[in-house]
Amino acid sequence: MGNLDGKVALITGAGGMKGIGRACAMKLASQGADIAISDFKREPKDLPPQEIKAQWRSIDSVAEEVEALGRRCFKVWCDLTDAAQIEDMVSRAVGHYGHIDILVNNARAIIGRDRVPITELREEVWQRFLAINTTAVYLSTKFVAKSMIEKGKGGRIINIASDASKRAKPMTAAYTTSKFAVIGLTQASALDLAPHRITVNAVCPGSVNTDRLNYWEEAQAKTQGVSLKEFRARIVADAGKAVPLGRIAEPEDVAKLVAFLASEDAAFITGQAYNVNGGTLFH
Repeated sequence: MGNLDGKVALITGAGGMKGIGRACAMKLASQGADIAISDFKREPKDLPPQEIKAQWRSIDSVAEEVEALGRRCFKVWCDLTDAAQIEDMVSRAVGHYGHIDILVNNARAIIGRDRVPITELREEVWQRFLAINTTAVYLSTKFVAKSMIEKGKGGRIINIASDASKRAKPMTAAYTTSKFAVIGLTQASALDLAPHRITVNAVCPGSVNTDRLNYWEEAQAKTQGVSLKEFRARIVADAGKAVPLGRIAEPEDVAKLVAFLASEDAAFITGQAYNVNGGTLFH
């Protein structure tokens, strides 16, 4: 079917209807991989309006799409702020398939509550961003890499970082710090795991046209008396004007690079952090 036949990919944060995780699941499945997906059970207030309208069912809906491609899909609900749940997620996925060959650390904390100056940033918000965006990546990498080493067949670990991993913006101290740390973790774990033929790389998207809830956008839409959908459309249009290629990224743009890094064509690439931003940032 494709260059990932016989491989198993575990993807975190994969339940969004228009998210990077879903796009990665579909892309890797289209290349022949069987899929394990996880996400956090969100409250209705934390669901994008488009998902509610479409009666989207998070990883249940994604699993049906993967299976429609003729690939297997294993679902695990997981709170990434809980180390025991992360270890259980990996253990269950390995137990189901017998191995994990590809890990995509995609999940991130819902942004928006960090959009304040550092003098007003609440410690619990800071800690949540570090827990989900950084510590969960470390723990998932640790547990999956142990399994990969035990199997002795190498592997691929791909961390979804951000252009915020390389360049800070005002009022993003928690998010930026957590994503800068992902690059350091990528480089250090790449060196640790290289003797086992496990590569570790990061993908750094700029703005991406997803529907994941953003608390700041929600508040701004309410203040301006417009729907969240209308406000987000403005944000997407305005952001696209600043991109040399004329638009912001779609989730599929990110998934294509993830699929390359997961393939044998990327066997000699490790410790790198690749931009997917239409030319807005070059280093």
